[in-house]
Order: sequence, then structure tokens, then C-alpha cells
Amino acid sequence: MVRTAEDVTALMGNMKGVTMKLGQIMSVMTGTVPPEFAGSLATLQSRATPMAPSLVRKVFGEEFGKSPDRLFRRFEWEPFAAASIGQVHRAELDDGTPVAVKVQYPGAAEAVTADLANVGLLFGLAGFAARGLDPGPLVDDLKSGILGELDYGRELASQARFAGLFRGHPFVKVPEVFPARSTRRVLVQEYIAGQRFATASTWDPIRKNELAEKVFRFTFGTMHRHGLFQADPHAGNYLLMDDGRVAFVDYGCVVEFEPQLRDQLNRMITGVVLGDIEQWRAGMVEVGYVPPGLDLETAELWEHMRLYYSFILEDGVRFTPELASSMVRQNLQLSGETGRVNRKLNIPKGVIFTQRINFGFAGLMASLEAAGTWHSIIREYTLGEPPATALGRASAEHTPGMWV
Repeated sequence: MVRTAEDVTALMGNMKGVTMKLGQIMSVMTGTVPPEFAGSLATLQSRATPMAPSLVRKVFGEEFGKSPDRLFRRFEWEPFAAASIGQVHRAELDDGTPVAVKVQYPGAAEAVTADLANVGLLFGLAGFAARGLDPGPLVDDLKSGILGELDYGRELASQARFAGLFRGHPFVKVPEVFPARSTRRVLVQEYIAGQRFATASTWDPIRKNELAEKVFRFTFGTMHRHGLFQADPHAGNYLLMDDGRVAFVDYGCVVEFEPQLRDQLNRMITGVVLGDIEQWRAGMVEVGYVPPGLDLETAELWEHMRLYYSFILEDGVRFTPELASSMVRQNLQLSGETGRVNRKLNIPKGVIFTQRINFGFAGLMASLEAAGTWHSIIREYTLGEPPATALGRASAEHTPGMWV
């Protein structure tokens, strides 16, 4: 099993593009693959096979007309991270500022476009199996999201927005970007020194819970407060800084809700935290998860769906591998009673990447077995209640009225 996992990981790492991104997603969605595979696939988050220096030089020649060692005072040819469509090098600007330089693999755009060519057909077939599913908006969202990751100019703009929201924040750090040194295929940002997320596995439970709350507040606070979220929740995108802050370092996949959709989602989740399942059902219809006139009683639908909300139904719920894997397994099932209900439901336009957030985040938190006041924190976001924790109060002091 271990040898097979290593072989599959090596293959995905060499293929890169959408294939490698699938491996990254599977590594954090607890329950999709055996533990041996998840552990091996986790290396795809930042330690994939790098490209040769000659190819790095080629990209810089095409983007800037010169080699990177002529653009920076110092440039390390050996990357310190490599992922699905690019790799990252340490460098220094002329004034000595340390930076991280993200370089896209040559041919990445063509490869990803080819990978996505048959996505519409695949989801069309899924639509035959799941009669409630409208594949059109789903395919459009998926394609635009993944293809958007190829445009480092778009990523730079997204990262700059997050940096503006969190500049000076007590427990969130977003690296600053350098537009003058960046292009569509090269992104230069502030270098962040920190430990990998996996190091937290050795921490005591109190520190783990505090880390989990910081990630929870960043992930769901930006979603509910700003309609904006980083939709790639894997451990390779988080760095643990010595001063206690968490650095969130990748903004290739960022989704923004239109204000109307954000408000609809907030009303839906408000029904959950208030225990008003009729309001929740109305929200599910309003957003588009539930087709109008669906032949399921609200109580039956809630019994089917409550697992996905279990961690916000009350305070003190602990994320466990069993909870995370149950969420994924139930969501993917198309047979039996669970499958009968799943086939009636839809994934509407604009929310496909929230699925990735929910299951990826649950898997990440399960790796810490973290517990917290998730219910009270969500009430802050949806009902405007005062901060429930010390971290919430610290965040509120940073951004009064719009804390995360």
C-alpha cells in the first residue's frame, strides 16, 4: 500500500496541473483515500518534483527579457516549494528585502486547459445519475476557478485585497505583494519565515485549539463578513510564525460572493444556529441547493444534511477523523437511502468551492482533533453577536464591526 501510494504521488507530482491539484484535494479530504495514500499525497502540497533551472530562466526570459539573477540582488535557483502549476524560490530585492518568487511552469496553461476539456462531459454524465444536479453552472464555476489560478496577475490582486484587510492583524498575516516585479506568470511576494502546519501535531491540546480557532476565523470570517474566501484549504498554504500569527500564503483560488448570495448564505446558516430548520430549508431553496418543490419533508432533509453542520450546532464539538470522513463519504454517496436524497440535490452557481472549503477544512482540523466554540463564533458572523473568545475580541479591536 505504501509503495503504491508513493508511486501514485510521484506520478501526480510529475504530471502537475489538474491531476496534481486533485491529489492535493484528496490529501486533505479525510476519508477519500486510505491513510497511507493521504500521508503520501500530502507531499504534493509543497514538495513536488521541481522544474530545471533552465526552464526557470526560460520563463523569466519570456516575461522580463532577462534572467532572474539580473532582476534580483540574490536569487536561489533551488526552489523551497513546488506545487501544481508553479514553484517558489527565495530571492532578495535590490534593497535587501527578502521575497518569495512564484514561477509558473512552462506549458502549465496549455496542460490545464487540456485537462479541463472533458469536464463538461463528465459532469453531464453525473447529471444523469443525480437528477437534481444542473451541471452547467457547476462546470462554469469549476473551469473559471481553476483557469483563474493560471493568472498570477489575478492572484496578486486577490492577495493585495486580503493584505489590506489583515494588515496589522493580531493573529493573521497575509504576505505583501510587489506588483512592479510580477507578471501573469511570475508573482513576487514578501517572504515569510515559519513552521509547516504539520508541526502543530506535536503541540498540546490548548495550543492546537487556539490554532484551529485562528484558521476557522480567517476561513469563515472572511466568507461571512466579506463574501470573500481563500478556497484552497490545505496545510501547504499555512505557515506558523514564531510570534503566534498564522500566515496564509496562497491566493490562486479565491472566490468572491455577490452581496446577494452572501446574504442568502448567511440567512441559511442563521437558520442552522437558531435551530429554525424551516428558515434553513427556505435558505437552501433560495441559494439553489434544493430545487423548488422537492418531494422531501423538511425534517427528512434536515436529518440527511445535519451532519455537515454538526460542528456549529453547539459549542465544544471536536473535529475528528471519523467526523471528517463521514462528511465526505455521505456527500459522495449515490446509492442507498443517502444516495436517494443526494441525487435530488443540486450544487448551485457560485458555491462549488465552498464544498472544497468545508471538507478540506474539516480534514485539516481533524488532523489537530481540535475543539472550539464554533457555534458561538458563527453567531458572531450571522447574528452580529459580540466576540465569544479572546481571539475574537483581539480581532474586533483591529477591525471594529468587521472582526473575524
